[in-house]
Amino acid sequence: MFDGADQGMEWPDRDRKGLRWVAEARKSAPGLDSLLTWAYQQGASRVHFQTGHPVWVSVHGQNYAVTKIPIDEIEFSHIVNHLYGADAMARLQGGTDFDTAYAVQIDRSTRLRFRLNGTSTRTFRQTGGNVVLRPISDLPASLEKQLVEQGILDSYRIRQGLIIVGGATGSGKSTLIAGMTVAKLLEPNGHYNIVEGAAPVEFLLERVRGLTSTINQSEIPRDLPSFAAFVRGAMRREPTDINVGECRDSETMAASIQAAISGHVVTTTIHANDVALTMQRITSLCPSDERDNLVSAIAQSLRLVINQRLTRSADGKRTALREFLAFDSDLRRKFLRSDPAEWPELTRVAVEEHGQSYAKSIRNALEAGRITEETAAFELREIG
Repeated sequence: MFDGADQGMEWPDRDRKGLRWVAEARKSAPGLDSLLTWAYQQGASRVHFQTGHPVWVSVHGQNYAVTKIPIDEIEFSHIVNHLYGADAMARLQGGTDFDTAYAVQIDRSTRLRFRLNGTSTRTFRQTGGNVVLRPISDLPASLEKQLVEQGILDSYRIRQGLIIVGGATGSGKSTLIAGMTVAKLLEPNGHYNIVEGAAPVEFLLERVRGLTSTINQSEIPRDLPSFAAFVRGAMRREPTDINVGECRDSETMAASIQAAISGHVVTTTIHANDVALTMQRITSLCPSDERDNLVSAIAQSLRLVINQRLTRSADGKRTALREFLAFDSDLRRKFLRSDPAEWPELTRVAVEEHGQSYAKSIRNALEAGRITEETAAFELREIG
């Protein structure tokens, strides 16, 4: 077994002598909180618990086993029941996952927050479970620190329309949107009223006190039953901006498009590998009985599509690569006159001519010294 200690990555309490993962469910978890605090301090992006296995953490994209003793079924049950509630293990065994947040209270003013997903798994013991916790920074890095390109900075402050951020899970989509949101809140004469629905809320932004702007955040499904319900309710609250954590189904996509063409700025995320596939995914999420009308609305409302991925940086950490395309009125008219089946190819051409492709982003990162030639060659092979 790969041992994190061999690579200088060792949880100080890895032998857990006298340290229980959970002492009292929902009240005290000395081992769990100790490990999560340590992982947070190491800059981990992922902490992985699985029945019958040691605990693994990912730091800058590298995996390390940080405990010697595997987690047995009873320990795992105690962990998930503490993280989620008394019925957590029964929920997993019944075939239902859970997606929420967990916090470790360090002192009165310091909490470490984690995004949490629990899933039932198959093991050699026939039943088991997996919990992944992803640390959430207190506040997102600024757009400057995220090295956001000028083309995006020039395009994300709009008065109405749709902004889509695509990418894989863990690619920093939420961090990018949160950075944009904070920048708006801090704009002296912004006068934004922003409402956000997320599952869960990652960055608690109500502490960002702008001079002229407000934000209100709701967690799905704790505060509202679905993203679609959140969007419909948000439209009645006279917001300037609606942030939708994820467009994962046709109902949410339809509600988001309606909000965008009704005079709001709607910013949301979609899982896709590049801008062209993001466009394809947008149309595929439109309900079949409304597709013609919604596709037309998409063509009229799109303002900016970004796709992001993280790669290994020259300093051994990770850095963002971005492909993006801003939609001006001429480009929107071109898409409006085109068959949606042609949109992916039209998008690829438009990205090359008017936006930034992944190939260009890779070259820029290499020239700036952010990535090595080896990483650049790998990423260029990945995009084909």
